[in-house]
Amino acid sequence: MALFSGGHLFVLSNYQQTTSFKTPHSRLYSKHLRSLNLDFAFHQKARISNTIESGNTKNCAALVADMNGFQPRCHLQYNLAHDTVSKYQVLHTTPLLSSTPFSDSRVCNEPRLRVAHQGIRGAYSESAAEKAYPNCETIACQHFHSTFQAVARRVADRAVIPIENSLGGSIHGNYDLLHRHSLHIIGEIQFAVSHCLLANNGVDLHDLKTVLSHPQALAQCEKSLTKLGLEGEAVANTAVAAKKVAAEMLRDTGALASSSAALLYGLNILASNVQDDSNNVTRFLVLAREPLTPATDTPFKTSIVFTLKDGSSALPDALSVFISNQIKLLKIESRPLKNQPLQASKNNSKSNGYFNYLFYADVEASMADQTTQTALKHLKELSTFLRVLGSYPMV
Repeated sequence: MALFSGGHLFVLSNYQQTTSFKTPHSRLYSKHLRSLNLDFAFHQKARISNTIESGNTKNCAALVADMNGFQPRCHLQYNLAHDTVSKYQVLHTTPLLSSTPFSDSRVCNEPRLRVAHQGIRGAYSESAAEKAYPNCETIACQHFHSTFQAVARRVADRAVIPIENSLGGSIHGNYDLLHRHSLHIIGEIQFAVSHCLLANNGVDLHDLKTVLSHPQALAQCEKSLTKLGLEGEAVANTAVAAKKVAAEMLRDTGALASSSAALLYGLNILASNVQDDSNNVTRFLVLAREPLTPATDTPFKTSIVFTLKDGSSALPDALSVFISNQIKLLKIESRPLKNQPLQASKNNSKSNGYFNYLFYADVEASMADQTTQTALKHLKELSTFLRVLGSYPMV
């Protein structure tokens, strides 16, 4: 049975609700949604305030309408059934996007795409969004989950999120969000990161005692900071560090951030490329409400998430479906299966069992290729849950 046919994306899954499925506690769930609403209400109020202060009131009515129309309709996929027969399901019937994910940003007569990213102005995520869509309107979100919700609520058309770094490794929280939400990966960006040591005017390197930045940025510059005799202090992101140093006119504290942040917040660059390894690249994913039309005339990558009937011990068998179909495995990542953390041991009654995992995998394959569909059909036989996160052109 085809996974992709007739303009529909077919997803191998068995995550429909059953009697064994336990929903999240209603009060905690409602609290979570209220938190998301507050994030977006804050963001929209800021947009309205900035629009009014700039004297451009043309779009104020639309912004207010966006705020009033923001309703909690969360599509969180917590339900992983373990006692139902697996079957194919149509995820949706909406038109698919073009097989070139970034081409729509260059259509002059179309409205600018709204691209959500985490962090304030000057963050690396904003630069990545602008690299993907040079003519876009960037929408800053306080949290990563807010970027997903911005697209789901149609506050934004796309989201750009970091997923891994060549020095710091995977960003695990964003893997969890990919599974929890129903957005589709339609592209990827490799963004070269160059950290700069920033300070206020008149501040020299010997004046500094502390450096503010995101924890990953501090980790990537640990050796350099140690040589300089500087202590790192973590903040929400690199742009927040630059803004805080500038706003509070700190004299003994600097920031690790981008050259764009230095220009934006009026800081001096005391040193450039202070990361311990010059090959510092962050991979970003581009997310949309609709999937991309897969193609076979260009290299494609397909990202999936799955759980196995026999737990992690069955992983070699699961990966063999790609080997037997001559599909190259590019990356695999495991995350705890939070609603079922332990799986009973079959061989040792004295054992409490072993940890249960969600597995994320990237393979060099297109969903338009019959070989890919065959491999995933075989993987489904070993799985309790399997979902295609996206099929998109390789960078």
